[in-house]
Amino acid sequence: MLHVKNLPNEKDFEMLVIGAMLANKDNFDIAIRTLEDFDFFYSEHKIIFNVLKSLHGRGLPAEIHLICNELKDQQRLESLGGGVAYLTSLAQTGFNVHIEYYIDQLKKISRQRQLINLAKDIEKRAFDKEDPNSIAIDALEKIKQVERHKSVKEKIPIQFLDERSENFLLKLPPKKPMLLEITKSNGEPQGFLPKSIVAMLVGAGGVGKTHLLAQLAISIATGGDWLGSFSTTQHCGDQKKGNVFLGLGENQEDDIHRILYKASKHLRKTQGLLFDKTLEEASKRICAFSFCGQQAAFLEKNKPSHYFRHLKMRLEDKAPIGGWSLIILDPISRFLGADAEIDNASATQFIALLEELTIDLPGNPTVLFAHHMSKAAIKNTHENKTDQTAARGSSALTDGVRWQLNAFKGLNPDDMILSLQKSNFTAINEPIYLKKDFEGFLVRYLPELTSESPNPKHESKKADTVSVKFKKLSLSEQFLK
Repeated sequence: MLHVKNLPNEKDFEMLVIGAMLANKDNFDIAIRTLEDFDFFYSEHKIIFNVLKSLHGRGLPAEIHLICNELKDQQRLESLGGGVAYLTSLAQTGFNVHIEYYIDQLKKISRQRQLINLAKDIEKRAFDKEDPNSIAIDALEKIKQVERHKSVKEKIPIQFLDERSENFLLKLPPKKPMLLEITKSNGEPQGFLPKSIVAMLVGAGGVGKTHLLAQLAISIATGGDWLGSFSTTQHCGDQKKGNVFLGLGENQEDDIHRILYKASKHLRKTQGLLFDKTLEEASKRICAFSFCGQQAAFLEKNKPSHYFRHLKMRLEDKAPIGGWSLIILDPISRFLGADAEIDNASATQFIALLEELTIDLPGNPTVLFAHHMSKAAIKNTHENKTDQTAARGSSALTDGVRWQLNAFKGLNPDDMILSLQKSNFTAINEPIYLKKDFEGFLVRYLPELTSESPNPKHESKKADTVSVKFKKLSLSEQFLK
């Protein structure tokens, strides 16, 4: 059994921090923002800190008579051994104290105690013969909490430019890496889908978003062109092939099987039997999962949910060599939580969680989620109008993502138009016209206007006055203007 006589602690450091909080308002604010009561080992210091935190929350100063009144109400003043005299002596030690240094020291020691207590808890639960998986998951979550409870310097590593390894004013920055790019008519590559960003695909229900994303997953995993036009890059991984997590919330396992098979069936027909081996290798790079029937909200009471933390840990654990290139979540309504779709603050928190995945997951993937289009936006697409406001619910979703692609139906039921509405790192391209073949596979087409028809992009004309013919593009013809 694990035996610990004395947990790590530093009484003098605790006294200096409490004293600095009493002596200076700025120190008071800094400590309240960065410390928790468990960072203090001695019970009297925990009590005083919690009183100070209560006063701060009510907008009251850290004055000794207010603290004493609060302690009297709690019947704890006598337990401090003198009350006023003790607090006054603490305040006198707090002048000219560099509080950030001592806060960092307290947090470091606090983390040591947390790890020791965690080890004791793991040992006890293991001896009690609890489920090892449950113990391991809980332990990993607690370790993450300890890791997040960093010192001020570790959590916010602010630096001047001359302190960095490369001077941002003098050194040429690297180009933004892309997962997908397209070759323009002049033969130059142009970025389309950037790497390591949060991106959004917006479309009405039934427009074909899931099939579009399934084709994208297969393209990334095989290194093949997406929609016959967009090629993968070296930033996907070796041989321009990447690892994809495809998480679908409205489709059960059998549905996912049918969706992926439909996409691969078309490729097998067009690429030949030799493509079977490519698909067999790609199966090692596509991880498909059904969230159907699960309570998978990423936010609970404005905090990251246990489900999000567990999913993140599983993605870290399951990451192949080279890490993830792309995380697909469809539809995002399954993950938003109760308020995130209608509340801007919650939606901003949600986007921050997705950004956390792009930063922390191996490979620094792009997180691409599908979202429903609002009713007003659907109505506008009937007149060939679409813009950044098309996403249903909170505008903070559109504000937070770095890339937004809108998908809506064309004149015919099997037609789809893709319109890139937002891209912080690439040019905004012309609309992309798609058509489903008889098996539901999406293929790119070039629209041809009849002589009597107006331009389908002209917003003053209604869609029912437009007559469009489609010409299927060969691979050599497929490029963006």
